[in-house]
Amino acid sequence: MTADRDTTHSNAPTRPSIPPVVWLAVSVWIGARAAEAWWWRIWSGRGMPWVAVCGCVVAWSAAAVMVGRRRARMGEWDPAATLGALVLIGLALGVGCSAMRGASWRAESTYLADAGARDWTGVVTADPRDGAYGASVRVRVRGGPYDGAILGVRLPKSIAAPEYGRVVTFSAIPKLRDRDERGRAAARTGENAVASAWVLEDVGWPRGVTGALCRWRAGAVGRLSVIRGDAGALMRGVVLGDRRALAGSAVDEDFRVLGLSHVVAVSGSHLAVVCGVVLALARRTRVPKRWVLVGVVCVATGYTVLTGLALSAVRSCVMLVAGAIGETAGVRRDGSGALALSVIGIVAVSPWSVFDIGFALSILAVAGLLIFGDLAACWVSAAFSGRFEKTTALLGGTLVAQLCTLPIVVGTFGMLSLAAPAANLVVVPPAEVAICVGLAGAALSGVSAPLGMLVVRAAGLILEFVTRAAALLAAMPGAAVSVGALAPGLVVVGSLVLAWVWARWPVPSGAGVARVALAGVLVLTLAAGVGPRGPAQVEVRVLDVGQGDAILVRDGSKTMLVDTGADATVLRQALSRTGVRVIDAVILTHDHDDHIGGFAGLAGVARIGWIGLPVTTAGEGFTAVRAQTPRLTPRGKVELRLLQAGASWRVGRATVRVLWPAADAPDDIGTNDTSIVLEVRTASSTIVLTGDAEEAAQQGIADRGLLRHADVLKVPHHGSKNGLTAFGLAGWTPRDALVSVGTGNDFGHPSPETISLLEHAGVRVWRTDAWGDLTIECTARGYRVRAARRVSASRPCETMARVDALAFTFRALIAKESRGRYEFGRPSACLPDLRQRGSAARARPPPAQGHARRRG
Repeated sequence: MTADRDTTHSNAPTRPSIPPVVWLAVSVWIGARAAEAWWWRIWSGRGMPWVAVCGCVVAWSAAAVMVGRRRARMGEWDPAATLGALVLIGLALGVGCSAMRGASWRAESTYLADAGARDWTGVVTADPRDGAYGASVRVRVRGGPYDGAILGVRLPKSIAAPEYGRVVTFSAIPKLRDRDERGRAAARTGENAVASAWVLEDVGWPRGVTGALCRWRAGAVGRLSVIRGDAGALMRGVVLGDRRALAGSAVDEDFRVLGLSHVVAVSGSHLAVVCGVVLALARRTRVPKRWVLVGVVCVATGYTVLTGLALSAVRSCVMLVAGAIGETAGVRRDGSGALALSVIGIVAVSPWSVFDIGFALSILAVAGLLIFGDLAACWVSAAFSGRFEKTTALLGGTLVAQLCTLPIVVGTFGMLSLAAPAANLVVVPPAEVAICVGLAGAALSGVSAPLGMLVVRAAGLILEFVTRAAALLAAMPGAAVSVGALAPGLVVVGSLVLAWVWARWPVPSGAGVARVALAGVLVLTLAAGVGPRGPAQVEVRVLDVGQGDAILVRDGSKTMLVDTGADATVLRQALSRTGVRVIDAVILTHDHDDHIGGFAGLAGVARIGWIGLPVTTAGEGFTAVRAQTPRLTPRGKVELRLLQAGASWRVGRATVRVLWPAADAPDDIGTNDTSIVLEVRTASSTIVLTGDAEEAAQQGIADRGLLRHADVLKVPHHGSKNGLTAFGLAGWTPRDALVSVGTGNDFGHPSPETISLLEHAGVRVWRTDAWGDLTIECTARGYRVRAARRVSASRPCETMARVDALAFTFRALIAKESRGRYEFGRPSACLPDLRQRGSAARARPPPAQGHARRRG
């Protein structure tokens, strides 16, 4: 043990210093984000945030006075005064650059609003994107009064989309985006307006180096297209930054589950591989060092332009240039300082790049590796007694990068990869080799086609292994866990812990201590993969996934998911609130995106038993679901069942029965009326989940004698006017109605007619847009509805007074106070005055006496 301790300390890394320019970069970043938020509030018509602005100005002025007085008292710039001055300068620089960018964008956009129909000339600045109504491209206008403006140009299907870098002329009328979050996201990328072109002419490649690079890239993309399938899509994405076939594909989702999104997007790691090859070749020659550095900088700059100027690659390129200049000038190399300078430079030129997810992930990962990478590698190496140096260094770097990027990864993707360390060891090394081989093959193909194709196919074989390994790892149980957005307090605590680690710099005192620490990390990882225990009673939870449906039925460890919402990330964030890791059955009611669009989000974060589809599909439809199904398990097979009326199964102590569709349902009914309608029955209550079933489906259920009382009804079709019918409500006679609906949705759901119909029948209405997740807890003597958050009675369509739903729940087993206790089974007209008086009593008439009858 003593020998281990001595060896560990002798190899212990020194604590890296943090240069003052780092604090300047951090304050510039914060200032740019704050100014954009203020600017957008003004632009969207919500007025100037005077309180925030005045508070910041006062704080800045007070800090400036304190710094000045300390400087005057000390007579020199001591460390504290220097740090304070840098922070104040950085904030002012960030706010100024961001405010000027906002003013420039606003002037350009306002000017474009009056442009009208005209002919435009511009350069395509990104690869075209496919859409449901045709492709779209981003064009930077050249010449004329609108020079420099950026338009998002939508093309009809009859017009072929031009390649990245091409000069085009087109006819269109620009239109400003709405001042909502979608328009805000577009503004952050620099887009001034959108335009639908009715005529577009591809002029050709521009002159100069940029045009030559883009022309070569287009040819190289065509030469790499000989590799088909996932391997080909990955090759074009990682080698040349062409993500058209990769975006949204199965391999893209696999890499996201494994925490390897940086591999499928051109980033600093790609640039490092390419420049590393150039340096390795240069060492075999006698070229002077200065010219080698110039060559590396030229290659890095060209490759950055070639792959589409991704901000993460631009950051790496700027760092490389700064390092090359320092090396040439004989200045000591400092990675943290180069990173900070690159951030300041990029933010000064493009202030709103601070909102680019890839850019932020790149900065946090590199900063973490520069500061804590050696310390983490030391701990892992000590745990393995100094063996497997390269492997332990890679493992330590992976853990550090994952920890430092955790807040952004969780908030963006809604999951945390537990398989990332293994994936970095298995997938990343061959992917880096494939980048070099593929790029060499693309270059050789222009000189010697047979030789180039041979090299390209070799790269394709490597990437075939990479995609298969990624798919296998992503489908392993517990590859990732769904996680909700981290609370700001937790992020602050994590930052303080990292600051403490840097200040104390705890090196392992021996192999035993390092092994205990590594074992603790493994135990925490396994615990996260297993997840918490399920509820002790049957529970039906309507998840708040926006404008869509996702409903969990649980009893202990048994779980059924009905629909998956519209978005994979939103579904993962919703599942994180439940801790679900295993789903025995996934029921997809019908083939609409707001019910099945989030299906891909189950890959890696939940183990699936079987999938149920409506019998009316008969093997057709659900194309996206069928394509994603093989990725849900390592063996690539998940049972698909076609469900029809009469089918039943159990979820713990609950019995689930299919009420619709029938096997003989008419062929001409709409997609909504093919929805699977489920009856979930427990010992004391009945819940009906209707999907989007409309009049035809409800009539079919009634014709078969299955339209009977339910205690709780999930209102069909998000409460639309053509969803719930009067005869359906009369047949189900629910006490509580749950509406799954998105806040401010474009459809006006739920409709006032449906809400009025429910309220006049004495039904309590619960909405996910107002209440969040809605949970029905089925007890031995009834059920209760519990909401995730409180709301005010002033909200429209709500029937109850202000209630803290976490502390007080409405019981469907309506109770009457008698001699100090509650008697169950009484009509709701006899509710205690706490529930009957005030606005709650005036909001609706009491339900009919027959409404309180119970079944079971």
